[in-house]
Amino acid sequence: MEFRGTRRGFTLVELLVVIAIIGVLVAMLLPAVQAAREAARRSSCSNNLKQLGLALHNYHDTYKSFPYGSRNNTAPAKTDLMGWTVSVLPFIEQGNIYDLMNTSFNWSEAPNVQFATQRMEAYLCPSGPEVKADDNTNYFTTHYYGVMGPTGVNPQSLTNYPENTSGSHGGFSQAGIWYHNDVRGFNNIIDGTSNTFAFGEISWTDRGGNPTRYRVWTRGGRVNDFMAPCKNVANQINTDQTGLFNDMSYGSQHPGGCQFGLADGSVRFVSETIDYNMLLSAASMSGGETVKLD
Repeated sequence: MEFRGTRRGFTLVELLVVIAIIGVLVAMLLPAVQAAREAARRSSCSNNLKQLGLALHNYHDTYKSFPYGSRNNTAPAKTDLMGWTVSVLPFIEQGNIYDLMNTSFNWSEAPNVQFATQRMEAYLCPSGPEVKADDNTNYFTTHYYGVMGPTGVNPQSLTNYPENTSGSHGGFSQAGIWYHNDVRGFNNIIDGTSNTFAFGEISWTDRGGNPTRYRVWTRGGRVNDFMAPCKNVANQINTDQTGLFNDMSYGSQHPGGCQFGLADGSVRFVSETIDYNMLLSAASMSGGETVKLD
């Protein structure tokens, strides 16, 4: 006679215990997975800035100066001509796009306007919450801006940094390596290239409800108004916006701070709790300040 053993399945209690254990394991692993993903995004962002630093050096080797931060001309009158983000395209392997542009025309005129709708991964931080410049258009923005320079008081000399205050969207610092309708070069960086910001990240905000908070990546700027691809250092990292385009805070979605590209081509992650005087000092190219970014 053959006896068959009784098959025993999971009880409801056992099943619930297993589900609970799996839930705990997922809850424990999820932060680690998210941290790993953010580390990869931050590394990609850092690489973008390194490539911009290399492009800046190669541009300087070719033209013996940095590009215009932004520019316009008066004969014939043109405003909103394109800025450095367009000038360096041939040096970030985007020469095919640059060759189709006409830098004598505004960014919004043919044949240039079509390129504003092109997403440029080299100018976008993977952690950034927004990639469009305007909720009402298909234009793409940039998350990387030229550091125009500091505003306010030089902590070393206790004198005001040089600034053109005519801008209706904030002044134009004259203490950094980028300016409107003017070019600088390595010879102007008296404080040392490893102590001077070239680029900074602004990808921390979702525009705070302002549908036009960001600017189109191809856009230059208007004299006595704003510089689209360059910003002052006028506020601490990751602070509330002032409402002035030239003074938008540098910052990012990377926890605790944001990344800056320095004039020597290196990239540094700078804490949002850094001494503000150090931030001002690193934005200046010839102020004689002591710079410590750690």
